[in-house]
Amino acid sequence: MKNTLVSNLSLVRTQNSRTAQLFDMRGKNIMHSHALYYPHIALIDDSWIKAMSMLYDSIYRIVPDGIIPDDNPKLQPLLEEGAIGKMINPSRYARDASEVFLSKVDSEWNAAALYPSDEDFDISRLHTDKIDVVVRELFTEVGFAEHKGWIDLPIELASNYMLFLAQDIASKNNLALITQDWGPFTATNYFSLDGGIDLAPYEEGRDYTEHPFALFSLIISGITPLNIQEIPSEKIIAFRQRRKDEIANFRNTVYDLYAELQLVEDPEIKFDIIQAKISDLERAKKEYQNSADVIKAKGWFGNSIMGFPAPFAFSKIFGIPTLSAAIIGATGVALGGLFNLRKTKDELQKLRKDNPASCLVDMEKSFSNYTSVRGGGDMNRHAWNCMEEYIND
Repeated sequence: MKNTLVSNLSLVRTQNSRTAQLFDMRGKNIMHSHALYYPHIALIDDSWIKAMSMLYDSIYRIVPDGIIPDDNPKLQPLLEEGAIGKMINPSRYARDASEVFLSKVDSEWNAAALYPSDEDFDISRLHTDKIDVVVRELFTEVGFAEHKGWIDLPIELASNYMLFLAQDIASKNNLALITQDWGPFTATNYFSLDGGIDLAPYEEGRDYTEHPFALFSLIISGITPLNIQEIPSEKIIAFRQRRKDEIANFRNTVYDLYAELQLVEDPEIKFDIIQAKISDLERAKKEYQNSADVIKAKGWFGNSIMGFPAPFAFSKIFGIPTLSAAIIGATGVALGGLFNLRKTKDELQKLRKDNPASCLVDMEKSFSNYTSVRGGGDMNRHAWNCMEEYIND
């Protein structure tokens, strides 16, 4: 599959039986303390897993029954602790997910990545426990062979189904979605929006009366120790045990800002509130970084990204350039403007209710001059290019 991505739309559950999970005893918004790692089964990149273990209390992954992941042995102490690498059997989710996936592909989703070309297929292997019988029969009917519990099928279709399943499991279990791969990030964002993306980017002077909302991104730099590779898993465990308060406070102030950005009706009215929450985040981030004396962090790099829908007025209030990011915090907090949504205000409110999954992802580079691909640009420009590939190419 082509390299594809956009900053994931992370939606807040506001009203349902799980609402209490998003608030502490004082009614304060709290960010997901548990995450779902996708799209891989095995935990291979020890540096990245250690970095995410510094932020989340638990990290789950999707593993069919009977499969033993081939994990990096350097992570063994973290895995033995029990909170990192927890396995979710996908069988209980497969039927509902496959029914929705099939119906949406046929009737509503128009992304090019969901329709393999007539050229020679790249073949992937998908464990049958992750596919409900309806999807499995569909695949076998069109000629994809099953052998010892595995089905050979076009990598585009397999990958997209798995990414949809990850989004579905995260939503139903109030888990943050985390990945270090741009490609999966694009698809889960597309699924979270139910395909409701208008690929025309924000432009000055354009009439947005019919589509007044956009997908923006909250970007926070400096969340990973520079020397994360040389920090042993045992030290990460000590940090998790001794710095629980600092970790939780940092997570929660990120989520406070993120939630406020989504609730804005008039950005100008709430500008001061947002600035205050940015200041709170800066203080919490500093405390979090200082608390890493336990692991002897030698500086910080990497980015977290959380997408959110907001009125287009955001672009003017915060001076966000087209498809770019404006740094608004002294410690590397930025807001990025991407492209407009076909969703109405009511539809976005329903999406917030139905999709609690947030996304915090370490891309390991500065969001300034992120990539030289396609003539340069920052992370948002790269995100735009990747989503365009996903939908149109």
